Amino acid sequence: MKTSNLFGKIASVALMGTFAFVISCKDEDKLTLADTQDITEEAITDSYYQDMDDLAGVAVSAPTDDQYSKNGRVETTYSVTVQDDRFDCDGVVVSVTPDANSTLEAPKGVLIVNFGTTGCADGRGNTRTGKVIFTYNGRRFQPGSTVVTTVENYTINGVKLEGVRTLTNVSGSTAEAPKFNAKLVGGKATFIADGTVAERESNITWQWIREANPLNDYLLIDQASTASGTTRGGRTYSVSLSKALKYKRFCGIAVEGIKKYLIDGSKEITIDYGDGTCDKSVVITVNGVTRNINVN
Repeated sequence: MKTSNLFGKIASVALMGTFAFVISCKDEDKLTLADTQDITEEAITDSYYQDMDDLAGVAVSAPTDDQYSKNGRVETTYSVTVQDDRFDCDGVVVSVTPDANSTLEAPKGVLIVNFGTTGCADGRGNTRTGKVIFTYNGRRFQPGSTVVTTVENYTINGVKLEGVRTLTNVSGSTAEAPKFNAKLVGGKATFIADGTVAERESNITWQWIREANPLNDYLLIDQASTASGTTRGGRTYSVSLSKALKYKRFCGIAVEGIKKYLIDGSKEITIDYGDGTCDKSVVITVNGVTRNINVN
């Protein structure tokens, strides 16, 4: 049986191509094509880095107890089987080298996923190449544990990702409601088809609320979470939350919360996801001008 990932892709990409219909008399009071492209690009890039976090959680949980607990033995690299369709391609190699001082209670070491050069397509149609390197210290649901993710020629869907991603299980986290902070430093996304580059840094804290029925699980993105960078078109942007984002399973986009974009330091765009109803309806406000739309 395959291990399921947290929520599939955290659904920040669902805003793709949906905002071109907001019209106003003034350019600064409407969502332009450039704005739509920038918001979509930011959402896609964010989801690709979040996918790396989920890959980390699944992969680092895969080694056997014996592979985790070196207990002072000579350093050895082990082959690891990961029950997840993102790793399920011919030629994909997953290996772990535990630290000499690693124990079952406090595992530490390096796990490498090599997707190869031909491309590994998962069940959702995402294709990955290159290496993702996870340096782990502690168990996934143990407060204070960390996974530092780096890459070598790693691409997903024709976008090459770079940067250092540090995932930390934060203080106060529990197995029932694990809470993680993900910091991205030096993030760079190169769109291979045309060579354009987007830069990004982010500091995002999210909590997985686990219910008695897993179908009712949900994610909360902390209101203090932020991101910033430069788009492929050279515009600067920053992202903040006026209200924490809530994601339910199978809803595609957030069902609650308010996300705010500031483009080139002057144009403010907010997206209000509503009151918790899974209805694909959002309220877009551009410099004070508001429209209600349905997300496709």
